[in-house]
Amino acid sequence: MFRHFFRNQRGNVAMISGVCAVPVMFAVFGAVELTNTSNQRAKLQEAVDEGALTGAGRLAFVSTQGNSVAQTAAIATARQVAANAGIKAEVQYVATVAADRSSLTLEAVADHKALVGFMGFGDQKLTVHATAENLGSIPLCVLQTKEGKGGIEVGDTSRIRATGCAVHANANIVVKGGAMITADKTQAVGSVSGPVSPAGNPGALRIPDPFADMPLVPPTICEGKPETIKNEKGSLTYLAPGVHCEHFVIDKDATLILQPGDHWFMDHLDAKENAIIKGDDVALIFGSTKKINFADRAQVQLGARKSGPYAGFLILTTRENVEEFTIGSDRVSKLLGTIYIPSAKLIVSTAGSVAQDSAWSIIVAETLSLKKSPTLVINNNYVGSGVPVPEGVGPNRNAPRLSK
Repeated sequence: MFRHFFRNQRGNVAMISGVCAVPVMFAVFGAVELTNTSNQRAKLQEAVDEGALTGAGRLAFVSTQGNSVAQTAAIATARQVAANAGIKAEVQYVATVAADRSSLTLEAVADHKALVGFMGFGDQKLTVHATAENLGSIPLCVLQTKEGKGGIEVGDTSRIRATGCAVHANANIVVKGGAMITADKTQAVGSVSGPVSPAGNPGALRIPDPFADMPLVPPTICEGKPETIKNEKGSLTYLAPGVHCEHFVIDKDATLILQPGDHWFMDHLDAKENAIIKGDDVALIFGSTKKINFADRAQVQLGARKSGPYAGFLILTTRENVEEFTIGSDRVSKLLGTIYIPSAKLIVSTAGSVAQDSAWSIIVAETLSLKKSPTLVINNNYVGSGVPVPEGVGPNRNAPRLSK
């Protein structure tokens, strides 16, 4: 009887199936819980992002309550977004404002309960955070547009002095040799290396081209015309606004006065050997393969357009322009306005100061390179200059932005 009992296998299939079902069941429950946790974390992150943006937007306002207005707004917004998203877990929020009031960080810790758990097994704390910048607090005065390779390179004994505004690279910032960058804020999507004061911030979010939608279609009336070189030597020339098909070479003590308006240069503009180029209320717009070269001891004093479609802009190119715009003279003292060459390179290679007499300057270029020993001065006296600052740069960058 006992031998028959131990040889009986009719119940084995049920027993084996029951044993195998346990890990399968845990695997299913685990996958369900992983999906649930990911969804809850994503919803909580969205709430924190919205809260940080709201709080950072309040930092621009002066309040007798100090930072509490921004912190309260951040937490209230995050709670509302979380509630709308169906988050029922208990969440603790902490909002922190940077010492210079340039950013707000919001952290959230939620007690997440597992959908299927036993005596608390599977429960966990979800922690997320977001940092948003109050962009209106620090004017953007230098923007390097190209992502990936390149960036802002400051070598030899060069200096960028951008006190009171921000320098941003969508690639890397490299300061080497005896060079230096001084700015209220220096940041890069990639790395920041070398002497920067205060210390630079790597890992920033990309800042897109603020003028990507601005029309820059060059006139076509120069097509088919033979190339001519207008070489001005020792003369005084007044140039009316319009389309200029000639290659201008201002040479040997010659003076070129640009009259107010939009100047379309469909060929190069060179200045050398003590030449002088002056103009106020002007925009210099270059064709797709054309550029400037301010060399030798050329004296340049230019102020941007005060009205019209290019108000606030001084030097522009089409977006197909990949040339090198070169400042090689130490007497380029006034560049008041915005230099917008989004696909071209700006090279400053001289000694002495550049743009120091400008009330304000803004540079938006594919890459920026300083060589030898120039000091590129970026002033920020926006009020009272008579030249409006374009939206998206300078102090007109009021919308907060997530930085982390």
